[in-house]
Amino acid sequence: MKIEVNLLDGQQLQANFGEHQIISDQSIAVGGKAEHPEPFDYFLASMPLCAAFYMRKFCQQRDISTTGLKIVQNNKNISEEDNYKKKITLEVTLPEGFPNKYKKAILAAANTCTVKKVIQAMPEFDIAIV
Repeated sequence: MKIEVNLLDGQQLQANFGEHQIISDQSIAVGGKAEHPEPFDYFLASMPLCAAFYMRKFCQQRDISTTGLKIVQNNKNISEEDNYKKKITLEVTLPEGFPNKYKKAILAAANTCTVKKVIQAMPEFDIAIV
């Protein structure tokens, strides 16, 4: 997928891909207006959004209600020396009456999240002037 980024006013950026756009901003402390999430916030939010998608599909395929299904992600630094080393924890609240026999399986569905798999595969990055 090709993503093009345009610089907007202030510290705002606009990512364009397919028919979609995402606008990011920075905090006031670094010159932004904090009108949109920061790029890193979008990155962090992609994990629980992806997991929720797979959990919803799991329930839909089995005619299990998703009312009350909730995913909360917590992000913590696990190294005082390395601010980039994170522990990401997803806490899942299952719908009332969720069948016990599917509890492990719905967590397995969440673990199939594409975002998680790409992060765990440690992608390679190239930055070049064209």
